[in-house]
Amino acid sequence: MAKIIAERYELLELIGQGGMADVYLAQDIILNRTIAIKILRTSLAKDPIYVTRFQREASAAAALSHRNIVEIYDVGEDEDKYYIVMEYVPGTTLKELILKRGAVHYIEAIDIMKQIVSGIAKAHQLGIIHRDLKPQNILVTDSGVAKIADFGIASMQSLAQVTQTDVIMGSLHYLAPELARGEKATAQSDVYALGIVFYELLRGEVPFNGESPVNIALKHMQEDLPSLLDFNPSIPQSVENIVIKATAKNLNDRYQSAAEMLDDINTCLDRPNEEKLVFSYDSDDEPTIVVDPRTAFSSNDTSEVKTREEKPVEEEENDNFFKRFVKKIKGLSTRSKVIIGAVTALVILGIAFVIYLNTGSDANLMPDLAGRTVDEARELLDDYGVTISDNIVEELSDEYDKGEIIETDPKAGTSIKEGDVISLTVSSGKYIVLEDYVGMTQSEAEKAIADLSDDVEIEVVIEEEVSSSPRGEVIDQDKDSGTKLDPNDESNLTITLTVSKGDYIVVGNYIGMSQSEAEAALKKLGFTVTIETEESEEAKGTVIDQSYNKGYRLDPDDDDRNITLTVSSGKTYQVRDVFDRNINSAKTILENNGFKVRLVDLSNSTDQTLLSNYPFRSVNTVAGQSPEADTTVNEQGTTVTLYYYSSQPESANEED
Repeated sequence: MAKIIAERYELLELIGQGGMADVYLAQDIILNRTIAIKILRTSLAKDPIYVTRFQREASAAAALSHRNIVEIYDVGEDEDKYYIVMEYVPGTTLKELILKRGAVHYIEAIDIMKQIVSGIAKAHQLGIIHRDLKPQNILVTDSGVAKIADFGIASMQSLAQVTQTDVIMGSLHYLAPELARGEKATAQSDVYALGIVFYELLRGEVPFNGESPVNIALKHMQEDLPSLLDFNPSIPQSVENIVIKATAKNLNDRYQSAAEMLDDINTCLDRPNEEKLVFSYDSDDEPTIVVDPRTAFSSNDTSEVKTREEKPVEEEENDNFFKRFVKKIKGLSTRSKVIIGAVTALVILGIAFVIYLNTGSDANLMPDLAGRTVDEARELLDDYGVTISDNIVEELSDEYDKGEIIETDPKAGTSIKEGDVISLTVSSGKYIVLEDYVGMTQSEAEKAIADLSDDVEIEVVIEEEVSSSPRGEVIDQDKDSGTKLDPNDESNLTITLTVSKGDYIVVGNYIGMSQSEAEAALKKLGFTVTIETEESEEAKGTVIDQSYNKGYRLDPDDDDRNITLTVSSGKTYQVRDVFDRNINSAKTILENNGFKVRLVDLSNSTDQTLLSNYPFRSVNTVAGQSPEADTTVNEQGTTVTLYYYSSQPESANEED
């Protein structure tokens, strides 16, 4: 029967093993997806140090969300089994790819490094240092996507170290010189490892090998990397320069951040023929190597569990090393033998001294208290027999909340003895860092600013400006994104936002439109329309004038939006008086004045009303007209009816 963790994760097969944990291919039976699950070994599950370290890995990795970092889905504990559920990445490790193919083309190497460095830059942004970057910990999917795995020894700046020392835990082939000297890992230590990984991609092998860990560490501290262009002249100098700068011995010469390194990678092909980067070092100024003999002087790789099986690094047999070493010694001069003997004696004494400091003396190493409260520090330091100085320095911090320790004097990893007094620098609060509010609505920006601090209120001043941006949208701010505000400086706790009040109201051309069309268009713009009429040749109801010309701009806040439209009442025509005129003459006169003429002969009419209204006067003369003389009409072509008698009616004769 298959093993099921947390009543949800069905273990399918073991795909990786490390010193702390085992990794299984598994199935999430609830979401029906394939996952990888890392389980802390049973033998270590009761050790609080390893449990804490395992949980720290979960905290470090779960805080990350990036396309090029293996995603963490879930963490938990089930029947004393501590587990981390993560994304399963089908494909191969970058180490396996290099072993299979050797050196890759620089174009492909650049593409892979862009992904890796982008992921590490994100981790550094969140205060997470990987500390064990190497091709074995980088997975490459079948589609070419690189994903960083195994944050098992990652360090979160906000978390205290589990052990008292920052011993060398990363693989020696990718070990930064400062780590070989026993110094604390920093983001620049990851940058160094990235440079070595880049070198290995371009060369197909690591730059430094040796018969012992000490030998490899010394090379990282003292020797320049072999030239990539000597190996492959087609590699652009700008590409090699990135490797040189990333692996600089001096931290001042090295990239200060992964983000800075990424910028150079993104642009390196635009400047292929730049001068070779050269740094000079004074070897006499190099500090003596200080390493933990239990790790750095071991031939075993101390890397943590991978999300898939890794090919072990081939190790030289100690017997072969000593045989070769003795053979070489025999061929040297007496003077050289004396010098080598003296150096060897000093190395042995140094190792013995380090062991003595870590195990046999009254000295301890100062723990990393960064992120802890003063009370927590006191409790932790009680076991060391040291006291905390009453003179606690307070200063603002970018990283630590109020009351958390920023740094100590002496620094973490420094030897301390009973009776020593420890000076603390404690955060008085975080700087308030402004963001980019342009593009937000006014309400969104005000809420985002209010959310920056629960303790202090930032005054938001609003200014309005005409803009093509939507009304209410922030279009400018007087303090740039990234500006730091001192929460204790009330005079500076203010920001001015410029907000769009909308674009100008632009008057269109309404002449020629009908009155109804023009009124509808103007009302949409918020105008009140006044109508005046005027006689014109234009059709009745046509707009012939407007009080604001086309293109006139009104401020969107201008409430005085009144416009007058002049509308044509049409042209008027007066009907001529043609009464008693000859019917043909009358017809001609009216037609010449733009009227149509209708003739009605009443000679044989029986319509008594017409006969009564238009009595006979004479043959073929106008007896009456409709419309009547002097009537005004609005349309040219109006019909005028003329009434006449073509012959004398009988009734008229009788009257005679």
